[in-house]
Amino acid sequence: MKSTTPFLALLTLILVGCNTLKETQVHVASGNYERAIRNSVENLRESRTKKKSADYILILEEAFAKAVNRDNRNLERLRMDQSGTALEELFNTYQSLQNRQEYIMPLLPLYIADQGREAHFDIVNYNGSLLDSRNRLSEHLYRHATELLATKDKPQVRVAYENLNYLDEINPNYKETRNLIKEAHYLGTDFVLVKTVNASNATLPKRLEDDLLDFEAYQLNGNQSWSVYHNNYIENIDYDYEMVLTIRDIVVSPERIYEKELIREKRIKDGFEYKLDKNGNVARDAQGNDIKVDKFVTSRSVVTEFTQSKSVAIEGKVEYRAFQGRENLSSFPLASEHIFKHHYCTHQGDRRALSHHDRGLLEHTIIPFPSNEQMIYETGEDLKNRLKQIIAQNRF
Repeated sequence: MKSTTPFLALLTLILVGCNTLKETQVHVASGNYERAIRNSVENLRESRTKKKSADYILILEEAFAKAVNRDNRNLERLRMDQSGTALEELFNTYQSLQNRQEYIMPLLPLYIADQGREAHFDIVNYNGSLLDSRNRLSEHLYRHATELLATKDKPQVRVAYENLNYLDEINPNYKETRNLIKEAHYLGTDFVLVKTVNASNATLPKRLEDDLLDFEAYQLNGNQSWSVYHNNYIENIDYDYEMVLTIRDIVVSPERIYEKELIREKRIKDGFEYKLDKNGNVARDAQGNDIKVDKFVTSRSVVTEFTQSKSVAIEGKVEYRAFQGRENLSSFPLASEHIFKHHYCTHQGDRRALSHHDRGLLEHTIIPFPSNEQMIYETGEDLKNRLKQIIAQNRF
């Protein structure tokens, strides 16, 4: 059995190699030239002297030529089209031609021994064409973005913002691109003024109101966000929307202590006693020792469990309004609840009868109830999470 293992391993490697080569040939036949080039280069990087290397060199030569031929045919078509889409495709095609060459050049020259020749790769200097296509695309993107910015229409301005960022990526510092990016982001942003209204009969703690309006904590005002929330009115800002958080009802329950009496009984070992024989004498074992047996008793204790309880429930709503005219656009319910509970117990009787749970509660005692203000404030984390969900799911 041991002698077959190396053979099986070798056979597996041969089959994997054949499958990879066959797979690469299939990629060429199906027009997936880039994948065929990548497979060939990866195999040739490992070794150019392996048995299959000559096959991969021939595949690389064929796939490269066919890929270049296909790109050149596309270039002929694209040069006659002046649309923005064609200009972008033209630039990308030249970039693809350049990148493909740079990908294989570290391997060159490649020698095909059985044909007695070097593999042929038509290496072309695309620098001028690449620069020209980039400049033409840059000019188009820049001109189109300025036209979109002039509309002051937010969806159009946001398209301009994306185009300008792409322009800055392919041609950094082109004209006033970076200043226009800032302008586009500002013009495309919805500014939202947020306020709270307490319509309940209870006092809303100031720190809870501040927490609810702390939009930095929500991480909503990022550079990629098209909505910016302000909890204070800022002069010279043209607000688009108003978000009103209305607290309609705050209900705080009375402070309550619930009692529950429980009987605990447990049969436990309590020393030993001597075993007696039928004559009433102490029985002995084979070695003559007195025989002892465990003595069990039933221990009992009365446990009184106490539960301190207090709760607060807050109900409200979130309304979105147009800033001009205050037209109500949408409304969402907002509710939260916080429950305070504290457990402790006392007992009378044999402590040995108590459960592990009972012993833990014995370490606790009655504590002061939280104030109404504290209870209301404790709902804050849940309220903030619910408010964040509403905002995240209902972008303007």
